[in-house]
Amino acid sequence: MTLDRRAFTTALLSLPALAVSGRAARAEELGCTKFTMNESGLHVQPWFVQDSFLDMKEELQAANKEGKRLLVIMEAKGCPYCEKMHKVHFTMPEICSYVRKHFRVLQLDKKGAREVTDFDGTTLPENKWLVKYRAFFTPNLMFFDDDVERLVKNPPQKRIVARSDGPMPPDVFLEMFRYVKDKGYEKGGFIQYVRSRKDG
Repeated sequence: MTLDRRAFTTALLSLPALAVSGRAARAEELGCTKFTMNESGLHVQPWFVQDSFLDMKEELQAANKEGKRLLVIMEAKGCPYCEKMHKVHFTMPEICSYVRKHFRVLQLDKKGAREVTDFDGTTLPENKWLVKYRAFFTPNLMFFDDDVERLVKNPPQKRIVARSDGPMPPDVFLEMFRYVKDKGYEKGGFIQYVRSRKDG
């Protein structure tokens, strides 16, 4: 689907803006300012999945059990847009609280070599697993189907119900999460979803 930027911007501007008043205090209260840097040089939120075995089927099942959707975020050391995502987007209470409530977030390193077990049981180093899913630009957000059996049967690209490559403004960022949570992809594309929220 071709992205009509003018139509998308018009639809997006019609949505309520993210509140700024009292944001810092609210972010602190929610624990949305406590990110750290790991030994690979990636910024990490404390509410991301910690100490994962990187078994994707297990991660998906865990997300389903929690009533959440599975999101895999690919980042890279020195990526300025990744840093901004952590220092700006994830410190906004509206974004942080929504993502924490509705998504199980697994972070992968674009250059990492940890072994990943894919949904179908095959294994690859994480950097090659990411290439398999055509994740090239950072930050890369991949939202996966929540039906385990359907997902296992589909080829890699059809396992992803929505994705984002590279930076996004905070409002668009949050709308992408809402799109997946509401399963907007079952009815149409992202722009159509944003328009429907404007009209609704």
